[in-house]
Amino acid sequence: MTDLELISEVNDRGYAVISVPVTEGDPFDAHRDVARSLGLSDAYTPVLYRDPEVCDVVGQVGPYNEIPRDTSAVLPWSEMPGQQFHVDGLLEPLGGIKTTVLHCLEQAHSGGETELFFSCEALLKLSAADEDAAMSLLHPEALTRFATIAVADPTRLRATGPAFGRVDGELVTRFSDGTTELWNTSGNPALQRALDYLRGPAREAYSARVRLAPGEMLIFRNDRVSHRGCAYQNGVRPRRLTRSMYSGAPDHRTLDR
Repeated sequence: MTDLELISEVNDRGYAVISVPVTEGDPFDAHRDVARSLGLSDAYTPVLYRDPEVCDVVGQVGPYNEIPRDTSAVLPWSEMPGQQFHVDGLLEPLGGIKTTVLHCLEQAHSGGETELFFSCEALLKLSAADEDAAMSLLHPEALTRFATIAVADPTRLRATGPAFGRVDGELVTRFSDGTTELWNTSGNPALQRALDYLRGPAREAYSARVRLAPGEMLIFRNDRVSHRGCAYQNGVRPRRLTRSMYSGAPDHRTLDR
């Protein structure tokens, strides 16, 4: 696949899977190489991980991270729970992180898929059937996301905004639906109808699962596709992924600049 074909696949389908062999040395060199081939700028450090208190607690510095952060604490054959659907960038504004890259260094013994939910496509379907419900998701106070990291003033680690909207003319999403989200459904039956649809029928119609093998890389449009990591069992060695995020989308016009 050429660089232009890869850019088109990510932007048109919302994601792509490519082969990027695992090598010795800095595991993030692969991310830098692929970012260049996609016309992306430097990797982006989310707002949450620029907070000094948060950095002290979680130990993440800079735009790159390993999942899990500390493999020394992972026991052989241990079971890991799945995540809920979200977009990367807990405190980012709508469309703040446009691209996420995941690279598999070590595969889980079983499970461990990444499930992609094409939430923007689901919204368009909902809009055709129930416009009021769809519009409720665009309300500026529809969704609050918050961190559960122990800091002196956790109320500052919150971000309220729409779940969907348009940025530079493109429909984008911050649809997330887990233990770090609050939906403003009080007295809002239209928003409850929207959530019932997105949590139910839409998940079956607008989702796909990708199970990365070692040396495979998943690239997806984080501003258009919600995702979650599925439950898995480690083997003798723990499952390991590396991740980077970008504020821009793949763009052939920025290649070789």
